[in-house]
Amino acid sequence: MLDDILVAAALLASAVYALFALGPRTLRRRMLERVAGWALQAPAWCGLRGLAARLGAASVKASGACGGCDNCGSEGAATETSAAAGGADIKVPLASIGRRR
Repeated sequence: MLDDILVAAALLASAVYALFALGPRTLRRRMLERVAGWALQAPAWCGLRGLAARLGAASVKASGACGGCDNCGSEGAATETSAAAGGADIKVPLASIGRRR
């Protein structure tokens, strides 16, 4: 009986994670908001206020175009284009590359 409950809990956790990771961003945001609301409704002695605040911040942050960061990739693209424009290739002599055993 306990084995069945543990397997069911693991499958449920796996399904929720897959839905959270692969699902649409609006669903992700709504899920985070709902869990943050549940954490706020918990009694104060549970100590879930900090978790609720972090989940609330994550639900706002998850609405970005790329999934949450504030700069939307402008910093990474700028460094890649500047390295490509400079033509600075890294050349490693073939003799210095060790072989796997």
